[in-house]
Amino acid sequence: MINVRQIKSRYQRLCRLVASRRVKDSLDVLNKLVSESGYSDFFIQQEHLEHTYEQMLNYMLEGVQDPERDMVYTKLLTSILELADRVKDRLMEQHSGWHTYTLKREVEHQQELTGKRVIETMDDLSFKRELDELIDEGQVSPHATEDRRRKLSAEIFRHLWLSNRYNEAENSLSSAILSCQEFLWYEKALYISGILLSGLRYWDEQKVHRLIDFASEEDQEVSARALVALVILLYTHDHRIEFYPNIIHRLRLLKEELALEKSFEKIALQLIRTRDTLEIGRKLQEDLMPEMAKLKPKLEDKLKMDDIRDELLEEGRNPDWESVFSESDGLYKKVDEFMKLQMEGADVYMTTFAHLKQFPFFNELTNWLVPFHNENPDLSEIYSSRSDVFDPDIFVDGLKKTPFLCNSDKYSFIFNLRYLPEEQKKMLSTAFLMEMEGLQEMISDEKLTTGDFTTRTVFIQYIQDLYRFFKISPFKNEFEDIFGGKLDLYRSWFFREIIEGDSIIRNIAEYLFEKDHYEEALDIFKMLLKDKPGDRELLEKAGYCYQKEGNFTKAISYYTRIALSGEQNMWGLKNLGICYRKTGDYKSALEVYERASSLQPDDQTIESLIGFCHLKMGEYEIALKHYFKIEYLNPGNQHILRPIAWCYFAMGELEKSDKYFTRVFELKPGYYDYINYGHVQWALGKKREAVELYIQSLRDLNFEMDDFLKTMEEDKSLLLTNGINEKDIPLMLDFLHYRLMK
Repeated sequence: MINVRQIKSRYQRLCRLVASRRVKDSLDVLNKLVSESGYSDFFIQQEHLEHTYEQMLNYMLEGVQDPERDMVYTKLLTSILELADRVKDRLMEQHSGWHTYTLKREVEHQQELTGKRVIETMDDLSFKRELDELIDEGQVSPHATEDRRRKLSAEIFRHLWLSNRYNEAENSLSSAILSCQEFLWYEKALYISGILLSGLRYWDEQKVHRLIDFASEEDQEVSARALVALVILLYTHDHRIEFYPNIIHRLRLLKEELALEKSFEKIALQLIRTRDTLEIGRKLQEDLMPEMAKLKPKLEDKLKMDDIRDELLEEGRNPDWESVFSESDGLYKKVDEFMKLQMEGADVYMTTFAHLKQFPFFNELTNWLVPFHNENPDLSEIYSSRSDVFDPDIFVDGLKKTPFLCNSDKYSFIFNLRYLPEEQKKMLSTAFLMEMEGLQEMISDEKLTTGDFTTRTVFIQYIQDLYRFFKISPFKNEFEDIFGGKLDLYRSWFFREIIEGDSIIRNIAEYLFEKDHYEEALDIFKMLLKDKPGDRELLEKAGYCYQKEGNFTKAISYYTRIALSGEQNMWGLKNLGICYRKTGDYKSALEVYERASSLQPDDQTIESLIGFCHLKMGEYEIALKHYFKIEYLNPGNQHILRPIAWCYFAMGELEKSDKYFTRVFELKPGYYDYINYGHVQWALGKKREAVELYIQSLRDLNFEMDDFLKTMEEDKSLLLTNGINEKDIPLMLDFLHYRLMK
């Protein structure tokens, strides 16, 4: 028997095949799904599609000219997808056991009780009478109590969510919601989520159009949510949007009115930011440095090359690059970095509030998506806890206004207040009031300088609400996690149809680049380079992305392309040299560093790198000249002693090597220092001194026997050059084993 995972997998494969125009393969997958359903109507429809496609192929082979062939072909593709939608829905209802489908059957049963199972117009809706009570010629009916209003709101949400297709009844209902002033903003906001969840579960073009209707609302709380829902729905079904030209046509007509380009940019960035939510929490608990210690020993580590100068040899970002992407406007400059991260969408409170979702309030699906508002009856218990030291109005009003918490977390915060002792409530009230006064001043300043503060805030908060819904709500398993993928909207067909030029896509690339998402940033930089193949900064950043991803050969190819469009700068030369070193091409690295040295003759970092290249190439005397130059330019630089001592050892000048290693041990020696000095002592015939030094290296907690054995293997040729008997090496290693066991 087919399971949920198999249903989803086959359905997704079918969608990909249609998007790739592999029609026969998609029909084969559809045939298997139809067979699993056992529903005769599906068999008939599927056979009709097969027949239509076979006829089309025959006409093509016979050379029949059909002016409507493209239209028929497009219709065939959409028909395959739409039949797949119906089959998938039937299979999920049969095999998932989800509460969604149980609730769907309950709603259908309730509809049957009205005597009008088929809903054709709004008059057929089971809650039409309650709807009429709410809307009576523009006036609220006195019979429409708060409880009945909430019940009606829940029924509207369920209907919009659980309806597979939107026909005249659903479209009329949406129009009534938008046209009637009696529907409050937070009710409209909730209905938007209903449409979004419905569209994610079951595709229908009309659902997109209804979201566009809501996006045209004057109330920013409503329109901003509709835009977020619209982008998510278009992205999720991007493989089929081109088959529905009316969607793009309508969006283009409203492009300026809705400021679609800037809104899409902000929403795309905010969706991308959600990927860092768990990473932020992880970084707070984990230290990456222990992992670095497990890397294969390198000669650079042994000689502590990065200590020769205060700065690291690894080149960072090019200081000539401007920070193209920045949202550090007036508001962000007035708050600390923590608040800035929160405002940018770095969900710093996710971990904290994830543990505060156990209140009964969150047992209702809609409460994960309802905006925080003063009139919510679920806050009645908070209002009833008013005392001399605690004024709930301060908290409720303050939380409603703050942009630094999403709606879901605001409810968690306010419900948690009930369990605080009175004294803590008093202290919290005083502090909270002061914070709110400062916050209001900042928000007022922000509104004076930017007109889209509310819209941006809603984008952030609504996406964070959705993130919690899809990640931690008890209903998450019944919904496809929209935050589980790359969220690369910039590659979506609909996105490219709406966004003109490359400035917004470039902004997205810069954000990804600044947040160290090098793979995705590189993806966009390569796209942009197709139109601007000689753009120096794009070449630099693409090369840097490859470098950070560890693909040094590719990085070299981009860095060398810069020379074709102009002279490379110092930053480019240093990074090119790094990449040559990483690939083991020390000859090419040396050529690059010598060019860099001609630009900055006394740069000690470059001198050390030139010396290191000569050292790796076995040219120890030349290497020494460069190291002595550094020692001359900076007499107090004790870190240069290591490579000098090593060069003397490699050259067989053991007394000089011993002299310099003695000076190294005046510093704080590391495990490689003990090994290197042990080599010298062994070569001088002082085996017991060598043993003690080797043992000392192995006592370091960050250095294990496997690391030691790798190092000994790397150094074997130099040990032999310095007179060590090859047969003595395994004996020495075994002796060390015995010593460590004691």
